[in-house]
Order: sequence, then structure tokens, then C-alpha cells
Amino acid sequence: MAPTTIAFVLFPHVHLEDLAGPAQVFYEASNLGNGNFKTLFASTGGMVASSQGLALAPQAILRDLSLRKGDMVCVPGVDFKSFLEGKIDAAIEETREWMLEQQKKGIYIASICTGALILGQMGLLDRVSCTCHWKCLAYMKERFPKARVLDTRLYVFDKGIFTSAGMTSGIDMALALVERWRNPLLAAKVAQEMVINVRRAETKSQQNIFLDFKNHFNPEVYKAQEILANRLDAGFTIEDLARQLNMSNRHLSRLFRRHTGHTVQTYRDNLRLEHGEQLLLHTERSVKEIAVACGFANARQFSRLWLRKKGCTPGEFRKFENSVI
Repeated sequence: MAPTTIAFVLFPHVHLEDLAGPAQVFYEASNLGNGNFKTLFASTGGMVASSQGLALAPQAILRDLSLRKGDMVCVPGVDFKSFLEGKIDAAIEETREWMLEQQKKGIYIASICTGALILGQMGLLDRVSCTCHWKCLAYMKERFPKARVLDTRLYVFDKGIFTSAGMTSGIDMALALVERWRNPLLAAKVAQEMVINVRRAETKSQQNIFLDFKNHFNPEVYKAQEILANRLDAGFTIEDLARQLNMSNRHLSRLFRRHTGHTVQTYRDNLRLEHGEQLLLHTERSVKEIAVACGFANARQFSRLWLRKKGCTPGEFRKFENSVI
């Protein structure tokens, strides 16, 4: 099988993480899959300054690239403020015709994070389902009304165009493409090599309960949520949490509810169910093993809470989701 070329197109003010994560996935896939992928980096010409200040020297000039049907052009995200100020407009205009030509040739087009804004400005997202970083979704809907912008997706594949949400979701999308174009085993090997425990599904929301502490400004509750996220084990009680924070149970409960809208127990249950969902979707562990890993005393306790919250058993959930995926 001829290798699939992944051409990363670098625009001014590119974000390093948006570039490095997916590039590493395809690099590892090539190493572990006998040269399945070839990565290269291109620009309209010359050095490209990243938004983090590191200058990048692309290997190729866009007009000199010769891509085949089935290859992919990937646009990593750029600094949103710079995009709004028009600092990338000239490079977008210079690249537009070349990108449209690639699409006509049957070459896949992808974006990471705010790279979707570049595709939108080129007209590539008209009547295409897509996503972007959560901070840019409202802007994207207003600026590109013909695009079908989806709010609660980590990545979207539609009409040969692949878009992903913010930052690390580019890694999830790249792993999904390795799985789609090659096989699940290779994707799993790449994830293991990169020390990624779970590849998130495309339908996973950009919002994450493990990061919900950003919704308020109380440092004591921040700390409580951080401890809870790292102590899902059944032996760690709410009394232990209060003691670790040097508070009474009553004061902790009152403070936690005021700033999060949840009781400590409800919040911890939601954390455990979130973790359980990932294990159900992406591991072969039994429900009993997952219950223990999520901090439940037994599988019955886990299943009872899951049924109350989700309206089905963990086994039914796993069977349905796997059939959809």
C-alpha cells in the first residue's frame, strides 16, 4: 500500500500544539505501520512564525506539492486574536485557489481548532457539518452562516472535510483517521506509544466535568474538585476530603453547593460516571472491573446509579454505543 501523505499547511501565528499533536500521531503510525503515512510541512514560502514565538522552516512550498487522491491537507489552528485582526488574511487569499484545487482532486481537507476559521473563510465549509474550538463557535456561526456548525462534537467528518475542536482534540481526530484508514490495532498501538489512555469518541462533548472547576472562582472549592477528580476510590470519603481541606463537613458541603450547584456526593457520582463511560466505550473491561476502577463498592452500586442517571444499564449502553460507532 502506498503511503498516505499528510501535508500540514502552516499559516502565520500557527499554534504549536495544534500542529505537533496530530503530526506525532501520523509519525508514530508510520513507524509502527511500516511506512503507512508520510508527513510533510508546507507554506506559501519562507519561515513561519508560530503564535508561541518559535520560527518554523517548512519543507516545501505549496505550489510545488504533488498530492494524490486520498492524501490529506491539514490546517493547524492559529491565534484567534490574530485571525480577527486580519493578520492572516493575506496568507489565506494566497492559499485559497490551491486548497480548492486539492479538494477537486479528491484530496481530504482537515483542520485543527481555529484552522476551521481558515477553511470557512476560503468557502470550504459551505453546507458542510463541522466544528471548532468552543470559544469560536458563536463567531463561526455568525461569520459563516452556510456552514453547519456543531456545538458538542470533538471532531466531525463530512464530505471529505475533517474538522476538530480545540487543541488536543486534533490528536483524537488523527487517531480516528488512523483507525479508519488502516485499522484499530494500529491506532491503539499509536495511542500506547504516545501514552494516551483513552481516545475520545467524535460525539464526546468539548465540555468535561473534570474541568468544571473553571466555572467559578473559589480556590477552596477548586481544591476540593481537584482532589475528588484524583481520588475516585471508594475508600476516600467526604469526611476525608473535609479533613484534607481543614474544614468541617458542614462548611465544606455548604461552600461546595454554593459555588458548583451540586452536593459533594452528586459531583463525585458524576465524576465516576464520566470515567465509567470512557471505560465502557474504549476498554474491554467487565462492568464489575469498571465499577471498581470508578470507585464504586461493587457492580450493583455502579449499575443502579447508571440506570438512574442514564435510563439504561451499563451493558446496554456499551452495546448501543458500539453498534453506532
